[in-house]
Parts: sequence; C-alpha cells; structure tokens
Amino acid sequence: MTWNWLRIDLTQAFATGHAEVAYGPGGLIYEAARLDVQEVLDELTGQDVGFRGANRSWRKGEDVVMAKSLHIWAVFEENPGELSDITARRLAEKLIARLRAADHGTPTQS
Repeated sequence: MTWNWLRIDLTQAFATGHAEVAYGPGGLIYEAARLDVQEVLDELTGQDVGFRGANRSWRKGEDVVMAKSLHIWAVFEENPGELSDITARRLAEKLIARLRAADHGTPTQS
C-alpha cells in the first residue's frame, strides 16, 4: 500500500471558479507523505500564524486539514493500478464538493 499527499489552494477559486490542486510524487509510505505536508505547514506557520491551527491539527494526526478557509492538505492511499494524479484529482473534487455543499447547506454522499 502506497500513499501520497494533496494540496488544494482555493485562493483563486472565487475569481476563476477553479482551485489549484497539487500532489506529491506518489509511491510514498504513510509517514513520508505526512512528513512532506508537515514540513510545508511548519514553514507556512513561521510566515503566517493563520496556518497555526491546521499545523496543530496535522501534528495531532488529522489526515485532512484546512487553513484560513482557503488551503487544504490531505494524505491519501493510492489505488493499485491507478495513476496518483487521477486519485488525487478525484479526492480534490470530492473535498471541494463537500465544501460547496456545506456552504449551501446541501448534504453530500460519501
């Protein structure tokens, strides 16, 4: 079983309607995927205290965190035989759909 990380940046989503999605190289062990995200969150928290809550939650073991209502990080298990980018984009779409539904008070399917 291999893991990867995902970052969703919603900063431009309000203006363009599209979120920026980035993901790791894939083929990682769980701890390595989490460490990659932890390093980014540590750096961002040093630059902007608005990331402190997400950093704290990540360090407590959460696998999905959001900072400043605009930035999401997650780790996910890759699907055998599927390219990591396909799995990452599907997860990003699911998370964004849940945010939209929550914003509109609409339930979503898991």
